[in-house]
Amino acid sequence: MTTETQTRPQTSTFSIKGPYLSAGRTNIDLARTDLLWLSFKVNAEGGENAVHAHTNEDHAFIVLEGEVTFFDENANGKVLGEYEGIMIPKGAYYRYLNTGGRNLFMLRVGAQRNSSEGPETRLTPDGNPIPGDSPDNFHVDPVAIEGKFFGAK
Repeated sequence: MTTETQTRPQTSTFSIKGPYLSAGRTNIDLARTDLLWLSFKVNAEGGENAVHAHTNEDHAFIVLEGEVTFFDENANGKVLGEYEGIMIPKGAYYRYLNTGGRNLFMLRVGAQRNSSEGPETRLTPDGNPIPGDSPDNFHVDPVAIEGKFFGAK
């Protein structure tokens, strides 16, 4: 007689914590499965400045502190403040900027329905790949303010 062993999913906990920045931006991974991932984004200025779409990921942003403006590929903007969010389906072009004059803290949730479609890809409207930390995306390395943190203690 064969005994089947069931593998139970593992739960994970996380804390939302990140440094205040004097310049740049950072992305802190919080939790991940093969279908869902959460990250914490901190922007002293700027944002994801190049218009792009994710070809294999639905995602959402929730503002925890600060103000952000999301733009579509036609430069139409939507301002979001604290405790507001936006859902962006795969294939929708967007960019965002910190427009609040202080640090921006956002929770980012991403979901990929079918991993057989390949790895998540970011593309510009002309079809070229654009990594998030590339110069074409106006990436600026983070400069943390020593001893000043948002979130969990």
